[in-house]
Amino acid sequence: MKLHEFLALTYDRKRLIKFLIETNIIISEIQCPKCNSELIININTLLFRCYKVHYKKDKHKKRIKTKCDFKTSAKVDTWFSESKLSLETICRLTAYFIMLRPPRQEFLCTELDLSDKSVVDWISFCREVCVYWAKKNSTKLGGPNSIVEIDEAKIGKRKYNRGRIIDGKWIFGGYERDTKKIFLVPVADRTEETLTQVIEEWILPGKTIMSDCWKSYKNLNSKNFQHLTVNHSINFVDPDSGTIYILNIKLYIACEIYTENEKNVMSNFQKSYISFLFLI
Repeated sequence: MKLHEFLALTYDRKRLIKFLIETNIIISEIQCPKCNSELIININTLLFRCYKVHYKKDKHKKRIKTKCDFKTSAKVDTWFSESKLSLETICRLTAYFIMLRPPRQEFLCTELDLSDKSVVDWISFCREVCVYWAKKNSTKLGGPNSIVEIDEAKIGKRKYNRGRIIDGKWIFGGYERDTKKIFLVPVADRTEETLTQVIEEWILPGKTIMSDCWKSYKNLNSKNFQHLTVNHSINFVDPDSGTIYILNIKLYIACEIYTENEKNVMSNFQKSYISFLFLI
């Protein structure tokens, strides 16, 4: 589904709710925890309400009529729970997060008529989901005939907000072109010993690795990997294969976008970079 198609859906509440049910984002039926009756969602109110009538006898053996009063929102324990924003607004914001490249905060505030705080909070929620997905789906890279790109970047603050980064931490990542699988880990440094250990942990032996010309990668061929290099100080295209050296571009863009004025630099970069992967 294209962005404009989904946005149109958000202006038709019944169609939107039907879509959310069909994609299992919202459930349409539950069992009443009080009387075990099957409850069906009310599309207009997004509530589950139980009206089942029960009869029981009092101490005088007189039948007494009682009605189950259980009620709960269909938004409980979903992406929409505990938010004052409308269902439609949350859907639009989430769609923009997935489909639009950063920076997008100013656009979201204007387009959705939201405060900076609301937008920042929701972007953070979206990133948390991306981080959860990345952790859950982390796997060794190296499918048949695949190329795994590796790169490292220093994440931190620039002196006087200009020039190269002075203080910060190193992040190291791998990206498999065919499957778009990734790994992303913080490292103490980018020495040959450190990076080789991470490569051997996350990339299957015998696979093709593409990197820049950093000296720590010089012995990868002797470690049971096929090593290709590209000098991205000259270009972002591998002169031998003609393909774009993707990972370095993404690391570069993510660094430029997200590392300014971040208190928790490593954590915020990981979330931002992982969410950036969903845009390609």
